[in-house]
Amino acid sequence: MVRKLLLPFPLLSDPRGELARRCGLWNGRERVAVPALVLVDHSATVRYLYAGRDFADRPGDEEVFAAARELEDGAPPEDEPEVVATPADAGASTRPERAPQRLEDLPVYYRGVYFATVALGGRFERWGEPGLRALGEVIRYRKLIEDYRKAVRETLKLREGT
Repeated sequence: MVRKLLLPFPLLSDPRGELARRCGLWNGRERVAVPALVLVDHSATVRYLYAGRDFADRPGDEEVFAAARELEDGAPPEDEPEVVATPADAGASTRPERAPQRLEDLPVYYRGVYFATVALGGRFERWGEPGLRALGEVIRYRKLIEDYRKAVRETLKLREGT
């Protein structure tokens, strides 16, 4: 994933959901971790945790970047072991019946999701005050989708240049 998305930081992989279960971030019904963002420092201390209510509940970029900047202050130990998920681990997904989406497919996927939010937003506008509250959530989610689409397009351009 780090190579695929050209990330400048490591990711912790939890293909079987063992860590998610221990952290109380497991959705047993769906057999997947709840949407969460966890930043862990080099001493394995959780420095930031955001557990979303659903897949659309994400923290704002500035909140995440501020927490990540705090992590940059601590240098990793020189003998820190590298943790890598093996191909066997990656293949032992919590939901093996679902193939992962390819980065190249995401712009079209996000475009469809975006237009679904436009359709829903039009319906919610007619529902009075509860609809306006729901519309606010849809607009916030629509912005998230646009940010994701932009990031995917930028990443694809970077990959073409490598």
